[in-house]
Amino acid sequence: MTAPTVTDTPAAPRRFRWLWLVLLIVALAAAGVLWRARGGGDAGGTASTAQPAQPPAERPVELAGLEVTRMAPRRLTDTVRLSGSVAPMEQSAVKAEVAARLVEVTVREGQPVRKGQVLARFDTADLTARLNEKLSNLEGARAQLVLAEKTRSKNIALHRKDIVSDTNLDQAQSSFQVQQAQVGALTAQVELARKALRDAVVLSPIDGMVATRSVNPGENLAVNAALFTVVDLSRVEVEATVPADDVARLRTGQTVRLRVEGFGERDFVGTIARINPMARAGSRAIPVYVSLDNADGALRGGMFASGEALVAEAENALALPPVAVRHDAQGDYALVIVDGRTERRPVTRTGLWSRGDLVQVEGLAPGDRVVTGNLPGLAAGRPVTVLGTVLGTESGGSP
Repeated sequence: MTAPTVTDTPAAPRRFRWLWLVLLIVALAAAGVLWRARGGGDAGGTASTAQPAQPPAERPVELAGLEVTRMAPRRLTDTVRLSGSVAPMEQSAVKAEVAARLVEVTVREGQPVRKGQVLARFDTADLTARLNEKLSNLEGARAQLVLAEKTRSKNIALHRKDIVSDTNLDQAQSSFQVQQAQVGALTAQVELARKALRDAVVLSPIDGMVATRSVNPGENLAVNAALFTVVDLSRVEVEATVPADDVARLRTGQTVRLRVEGFGERDFVGTIARINPMARAGSRAIPVYVSLDNADGALRGGMFASGEALVAEAENALALPPVAVRHDAQGDYALVIVDGRTERRPVTRTGLWSRGDLVQVEGLAPGDRVVTGNLPGLAAGRPVTVLGTVLGTESGGSP
């Protein structure tokens, strides 16, 4: 009897099921691709019209208006700072020329006086008596001189006749010369007495104002006792101190603009009159004297003044902050904004101003917009957009 044959029937249907599953997955994937290709609805349509992203290197660099300066010609100045106290250029210390009692004082502090005006008077009783005494002595000496001259003349005549000896003649000649000298001495004493009488009236030596009054009527004063100080305020000077490092830049005749405490924003213009050859002891400061016109008398002695001396200037110059002047292998240059892009513009440094805060340059033109911000990463050829108001012009904006 033959055994029945066993067939593996489930294997074939299992293969077909895997095949149908693979085909289904492929079909779904193809449908998804086709759906996206056709737009995938409204969102897909919007995405299909979007522009490709711009490369980072072509995106405009946004600059603030404060980082850009429009070039314009300007006046550049270099100054040296100085400060000091105001003092009258001319002042006179009036002292007693005689030893006497003061009987009258006609002025007080702060009073204006003219040259030759009476300031005070001394008692003249003693001075007049001394003058009269000197005059009397002088008259007696002159009488003795007349007698000595007659005696000498007689002796000369008798000596010619060999009546008087040489000794007698010499004595007569000597007596005449002594009396002659005595008259001269007494004449000088009379002049001194007359001068003392004149000096009893104290006069102002200059036009000005009484700054100090040291005496009062009734005082007995000695010679050279201080009486008054008279100052002339029409011209004043400031004794300023300047560091030794800056004095080399100063010259006589340079203009100085000063501000004085108490006068707010008012400027006083003067000139350097003198420069001291020596520094003050214990410091490295050298006195510099600035003369000022003070016709209105506004400035007074002792006021504190500070300001600047003009040591150099340049007209119609173009200048940049030091950070705006760049350097590479080709030399110095600045970045100028032209047609919305930065452009390398070679420049030449011609000087430093404002204690190094400004660099005077050549190679730029008035109206150029220069990048003056501290932007070391910004290179030539980059597109830029300026936002806000550009320095040096009334209006700003994008290029």
